[in-house]
Amino acid sequence: MNTKCKTIVLIAFLFITSLSFSHPGGHGEKSNLKTWMIDNDQSVTASFLLKKNEEVYLEKKNGEIVHVDFTQLSQKDQLYVSKKTKMIDEVNAQVNLTHPEHESSSNSVMITIAIVLMIGFILSILFVKKKSLKSLVASMLLLMIVYACSSEDDDVMDVEVVLTEVSANIPATMDLAFAPYDNVSTFSDASYYYVESNGIPDHQMMVNITAWIAQVPVPHDYTGDNAWPIPLNPAYADSPISIEGDFQRGAIAIASNGIPIFNPINASGLISNEIGELDDFGGHSGRGDDYHYHTAPLHLESTSGTLPIAFGLDGFAVYGSTEPDGTAMESLDSYHGHEDGEGSYHYHGTESYPYMIGSMRGEVVLEGESPQNQVTPQSMAFPPRGGNPYGINSDDLLITNLEEKTSGNGYLLTYTSDGKEGSVDYSWDDNDLFTFIFNDIDGTTTTETWQR
Repeated sequence: MNTKCKTIVLIAFLFITSLSFSHPGGHGEKSNLKTWMIDNDQSVTASFLLKKNEEVYLEKKNGEIVHVDFTQLSQKDQLYVSKKTKMIDEVNAQVNLTHPEHESSSNSVMITIAIVLMIGFILSILFVKKKSLKSLVASMLLLMIVYACSSEDDDVMDVEVVLTEVSANIPATMDLAFAPYDNVSTFSDASYYYVESNGIPDHQMMVNITAWIAQVPVPHDYTGDNAWPIPLNPAYADSPISIEGDFQRGAIAIASNGIPIFNPINASGLISNEIGELDDFGGHSGRGDDYHYHTAPLHLESTSGTLPIAFGLDGFAVYGSTEPDGTAMESLDSYHGHEDGEGSYHYHGTESYPYMIGSMRGEVVLEGESPQNQVTPQSMAFPPRGGNPYGINSDDLLITNLEEKTSGNGYLLTYTSDGKEGSVDYSWDDNDLFTFIFNDIDGTTTTETWQR
C-alpha cells in the first residue's frame, strides 16, 4: 500500500474514532454519593436518581440500582429528596430540553459534515506533496478533536437557571416534628399544614412569674377550622418584616408541642422575658386565658432532638441549638436564621433576644394596624371571661405553683405577695361553664362564674 493510501486509511480511522468521542455521555461525570439512613438502623452509600410516587431510586457506586420507600428514610434524607425533586422539576420547567427530532437532525448534520470532511481529506491528500502529509494529518486530527469535543455541547442550550422559589414543605416530613407530642394532631390541604391542640403543654406552667396580669391557662379548641395553619409553599419576602415594629398581636409561630409562640415584644412594646412576665419555660397566659410562649421553646430539644421545635407562620421551620444533621449551629443572619444549602431556609432558637425570629423571612399577610397587627390566617383563642376581673399590684409578687386537679378539669394557682399567700381555684364543666374562686391575700374570697 502506497503512502497516500495509508494516510487515507489513517485519517478515516481517526475521524471515525472522533465520532465515537462525540456521542452523548462521552464526558461522563461521577455521581454525587452520600450515605442514606434507612429506618435509623441501616445505611447505604449511593447517589439520588429519582423519586417516583413514594419510591426513591438510588444508584450505588458499582451501578446497582436500589429503591427505598420514602417514609423509611431519615428526616434529613426525606428533606433532601423533596428538595432535589422540586429543584429538578423547576429546572425541567425552565430549560428547553432536546427533542428527539432535534437529536435526529443533529445526527444527520454530523454525518453530512463527516462525509464532506472525508472527501476533502482524500482530495487534499491526492494533490498535495508528500512532505506536507504529516502537517496535513496533524491539522485534520486537531480539527476533528475540536469538532468531537464541541458537538455535544452544541446540542444543549446554555441556560442559567435562577431559582426564585424555596422548596415546598412536605406534610409527611413535617409530621415527624409533631409526632412526639400526644396532645397534637395534624392534617393538611393543598395550601396549608394544620396543627391541632388544646393549648395546654405537658410541662409545668406559670411558676416563677413576677409580673402577672391575673390571667390563667385554660384549654382552647385549636382544632378543625381553628387549627394553626402553616403554609406548604413558603416564599421569600421581598422586604422581610421585623418583629420590632409589627406582630404585637397574635402568634408568629407554633411550637411542635402545639403551643403558640408570640412576639418576644409584648403589646406594651416591652420584652416580656426581661420584665418578669414569663415562667420557667418562657410562657404565660395572655388576656384570653391562653397559654403561649414569648421565647424559643428550647426545652423541646430534649424530646424533639434534631427535629424542628417549631414552625413560623411564614412556613419556615425553627430548629434548636443545632443544625438538622446534629452539627453545631451555623452563623445566623439578621432574620435569626439562614439558608440550609438545599433550597430552603430555617430559623434557630437561642437563649437571647430575639430568641427565634428577628424578621419574617417568608411572605406573610398582616391584619390590623402596626404595631398591633398579626399574621393572618391564624387560630383564635376564646376566653371564658372578659377583661381582667382580678388584678394584683405588688412589687414582690411571685407565682409559686400551678397544680392540676385530679378531675382534669381545672387548676389551683398559688402565689405570694407582701409576704402573704393567695390563690385562684378554677375549673370548668362539660358545658364550658367556668367557676373561679379568688382567695385574696387579705383573706377575702370571691367566686365568679362565666359561660364560654
